[in-house]
This record gives sequence, C-alpha cells and structure tokens, in this order.
Amino acid sequence: METAGRRWIRIPRYTGLVWLLGALLVPLGHRLALAPWWGRSTAGALVASGAVALAVVTALAYGVVPVRRAVPICRTARGRWGWAVVVFCGGTAGLMAGAGARRAGALDVGGALSRAALCGVPYALVAAVFIPGVAVRLVSGVALLGVVAYGTAVTHRARQAEEVRTLMSGTSLARRELVLPDPPAGYRMDEGHGDLADDHFGVRYVYIGAGRERPDVVCTVGRVSGGGDGPGDRHRGRITEAVRTRGDGRRAVVLTCHRDGLRLTVTAHGAPRTWRGPDPLDAVDRDELRRMLRKARTATDGQVLRALRRPVA
Repeated sequence: METAGRRWIRIPRYTGLVWLLGALLVPLGHRLALAPWWGRSTAGALVASGAVALAVVTALAYGVVPVRRAVPICRTARGRWGWAVVVFCGGTAGLMAGAGARRAGALDVGGALSRAALCGVPYALVAAVFIPGVAVRLVSGVALLGVVAYGTAVTHRARQAEEVRTLMSGTSLARRELVLPDPPAGYRMDEGHGDLADDHFGVRYVYIGAGRERPDVVCTVGRVSGGGDGPGDRHRGRITEAVRTRGDGRRAVVLTCHRDGLRLTVTAHGAPRTWRGPDPLDAVDRDELRRMLRKARTATDGQVLRALRRPVA
C-alpha cells in the first residue's frame, strides 16, 4: 500500500512535470504560430497552432507516465489521452484569460522568463484537479476559476473602455462628463437610442410600470458656456423648473441643474394637442425627476454602451 509520504512526494512531481511542459512548449508554440514565414496566411498559422496543440497533448499524455500513480485516470493509455486533452483545453482557457488581463494592463508578468513560467501555471492547476483528495481539488479548482474569472472580467472591461473611447472620438466631452442618472421609478433606459454629439450626451427613459401612462423622460448633459467659471455655476447644485409649450401644443416639464461646469437637463414631454386621452405629463413625478438630477453620476462603460448601442437580438 502506498504511504502518505510517497503520495505527497508524487503530487508536486506530477504537477511540476505538467507545469514544465506548459512553460516550455506553450511559449514555443506561440512563437511558431506567429513566425514571420507564415506571412498573412491564416491557414498556415492555424496549421501550426494545431500541430503545436497536438504536440502539447502528446507530451502531456506521455510525460506524466513516471508519476501516473498520483492520478488514477492516468493508469491507462486511454485515460491518459483523455486527461491530456482536458488539461490542455482547461489550461489554455486559463492562459487566454491571463493573457487578456495582461493586454488590459491589469497584470504585470515581467520579462520573457517569468512569462514562460506563468504559462505552465494554469495547466498545472487543471492537472491538480484530478488528484484524489478534497483539499487538493478544492484549492486548485478555486484557484483556476479565480484566474479565469478575473482575466475574463478584466478583458471585458478593457474592451468596453476601448469601445467607449472609439465612440467618443467625435465629441469634445471628457469621459468623466458622460453623466447619467439612475432610471426613474417604473422606467428603464431606452437602449440603443442615446445620443453622443460634439457637445452633449443624451439618454431617453421609457415607462414600463403599471397604471396610468407616463411620459418618456430625456436626460441630457452638456458643458456650460464658459466652462466651470461660467454664469451657470453661480447656482451650482440648484435645480430650476420650467413648463414650456411647443408649437404643436405639447407641454414639457424641464428641470435643469448646473454642476462642475456641466448643465444637466431632465425633460418630460406631454402629449400633442390632438391627443384625446389624459395628458401623461399630468402624472409625472417631479420629485423623482429632481432625484435624478441630484443622484446623477459618471456613467460606467457598460451604461454608455447600452445607451448608444442597440442591443444584439
């Protein structure tokens, strides 16, 4: 019967071998797939990547033979090949998540040697999940999921930030000036119908609540003429209210607030003169509109993209 001491010796040898194979072969495969002799040939790079993947799986399947007793599934040839495929796929997913975090600037991996060493870590973590024992599997599984979750989240945020920067290329507003309030009670953002022009950012909120119909609410933010020292900032934080009538007889409640060189405006439009039913404007909650202005804050990248990009069906 295998003693506990021998078992705990085999575990680091087993995971160490997997780490070494990942640290040696994965960076080499990456360089081969991006080698200049492929030129712009995508097919050539894919063939090279496939060959490298097969080489890594083969090396894993045979490289773990000396310590196959550490993992029961590796005691047969068929089991080793299945294990090797799972370790390669899971480790590659973890590696891609880490690479995304590095490209986003959230992970400093140092020079070439440290990058190569880290390439083997996700593969070793996946391999450790196959080791019998609740403690080992729990620690390695949590660590692997943490790497994937962190890398995926950071990569997603970086892509959102880059898309927002692209959308803002035609405006003079700064990123911090894209201000949004939370939707009023019973409303939701009208996604994909926002407006980002040279000097203002606008979002519409539509009513989805029950009961009497209420008007759409439009929130816009723009710079006050003259910047932060302009006349608008003399009444910083003060909310003014006005009721205006358009040419078609439609009334509108307009609330305005000046803050940090910005003019925030919330407008609720009533029904046109030809409307036969009760005017939705009569049901507008002015206190809720004031709360919108008081609670408005810089929008997140996700909010900006939801406002400006029509959601994918």
